[in-house]
Amino acid sequence: MSEAGTAIKPSESRLLRAFKSLNDRKMAAMVILSFAASLPYGAVLGVLTAWLTEEGIGPAVIGAIGLGTMGYAFKYLWAPGFQRAKQLPFLKIGGRRSWLLFLQAAISIALMVLAFSNPAQNIGLVTVIAFVITLLSPTHDLILDAWRIEVAESEEDKDLMSALYQFGYKSGGFVSGFLALILAARIGWVNVYLIIAVFMALCVIGSLLAPEPKATETAEDGSYDHISFQPSLPQSAVNLGVTIVAISWLLAFGLIGNFLISFVSDPEGSSARLFVRNQGWLIVSLTVLVPTLTSAWLVFLKKGTPSSVRIGAAEPNKTTAFRGVLFRAIFDPLMDLLVRLRWGIILVLGLALMYRFTDAVWGSLAYAFYLGENYGALGHSLDDVAIASKFSGVIATIFGAFLGAALITILGRMPILFIGAIVAAVTNLLYADLAVGGANVDAFLALTRLDIPLIAFAEWAAALQPEQVSIPPDQGQRMARLMLTIFAENIAGGLALVAMTAYLTSVVNPRFATMQYALLVSLTMLLGTLGRAWLGELMESEGFYYVFVLTFWLGGVAVVLCILEWIRQSRTKTAGESLILSEQISSTAD
Repeated sequence: MSEAGTAIKPSESRLLRAFKSLNDRKMAAMVILSFAASLPYGAVLGVLTAWLTEEGIGPAVIGAIGLGTMGYAFKYLWAPGFQRAKQLPFLKIGGRRSWLLFLQAAISIALMVLAFSNPAQNIGLVTVIAFVITLLSPTHDLILDAWRIEVAESEEDKDLMSALYQFGYKSGGFVSGFLALILAARIGWVNVYLIIAVFMALCVIGSLLAPEPKATETAEDGSYDHISFQPSLPQSAVNLGVTIVAISWLLAFGLIGNFLISFVSDPEGSSARLFVRNQGWLIVSLTVLVPTLTSAWLVFLKKGTPSSVRIGAAEPNKTTAFRGVLFRAIFDPLMDLLVRLRWGIILVLGLALMYRFTDAVWGSLAYAFYLGENYGALGHSLDDVAIASKFSGVIATIFGAFLGAALITILGRMPILFIGAIVAAVTNLLYADLAVGGANVDAFLALTRLDIPLIAFAEWAAALQPEQVSIPPDQGQRMARLMLTIFAENIAGGLALVAMTAYLTSVVNPRFATMQYALLVSLTMLLGTLGRAWLGELMESEGFYYVFVLTFWLGGVAVVLCILEWIRQSRTKTAGESLILSEQISSTAD
């Protein structure tokens, strides 16, 4: 395969140019690297819950462990540090490639340690390993995104690599989801995690195959240009703003870290529910509200517009460099959003925090519901969940994403964002129905006659399960309910994900796209990550039915925010059109 890319003729069609691009080695690398990106996510935020459930660990403890996986919710904090990734001294293969290879190797080792962690006896160790992996994995994602953008040489490259990213990511999810669950019932969880670790180790082939982007090349002194609000502000204001945010974040991380330490030392004596109820609001305030209000104060003080600054060698010392990193990470994107959106920033941040709450908050606890025996759980086998969730569910997610993309082109972004918020909330009621027997789902199956093919398929799948697995007499009906519910929920989730992605993309400024998008996407996971601990204890105290009804009503917050944002955007558009019309009239009169 070529390293520089396939030469193209301007007269060739876009489709033909895309097919010719497949002959480039970076396309093969894209598939392998995106495959690697999905393995740790599925292994730690996915099937680990299934393993813990089989070991007899309850939803409350599983939810508390979820607090240790907050790396995905805060990865924007260290994103600026990899704006220009320096080559690791012991891996002289380029900045992006050396970091990708190093992180893949580190994650592989961590997964091997997790394989032998014995969760039933060492839940604290499992929490620590999960925490480490969910710091390494988001960092890998940041560098991979940067590599993908920088190495693309044309619009066809960008589109094709985006498609290949999804293909590779879904393929990795198939391995760390469907295949992992099927194998766990036959060879055990230790061997499953060793297999995932081996797959991760083999992905270093992608890092070796990938060409190093030319965009990572910097000046001889390692510096580069960046557009920032910093030159328009007094240095004293910059220092004070950075200090306020640094302290607020340290306090927030201290609160989370203190709880995790107490949980590791005494899992049974630590109440995640009390922690979230008493300190969750403070953590959100410290990580979201304080930076936003500080940014608003800086907007009031600024004089002029953003301008270019030289990053790197021009900064005199490490303290100044650190302040610059924090300012570019938080204040540049937030100040830009405030200048452009004004009071609309409240709705944007509210939607980022709440839109995916209903599915994100209980996603890591899903296996406790599918596999468990208590609190209204369903008591399914690993094979059942693999087929219903990680096979047909993945197909449904892809279908929902395609449906969302098609509807956005027909109806527009905001209508689909609104519809996505509704269906994401409503599908929680399907799970609530399953928790109390599934009478309404059964009635729908009988009405549509979907029960006939689904029950036949479920009975065929039951015959393939390991001999030691007990098959209930109503297995076919139970599986039909589960498959229909998961299929419907994943269609809704796929549609909502596409709608939210399109909305956030429309909000960001291309000048600050990397930082703003990383910031907003991270916020979509923040409340869900914090809420898992609280929700896990609610599942044990109130039952799954109560939790699913509660998440349905909480989903209504996102619906209301969508309506308000729709109104805001409509008024902004009308005001803009009126201004253009008045300018045209004035021009005609002149």
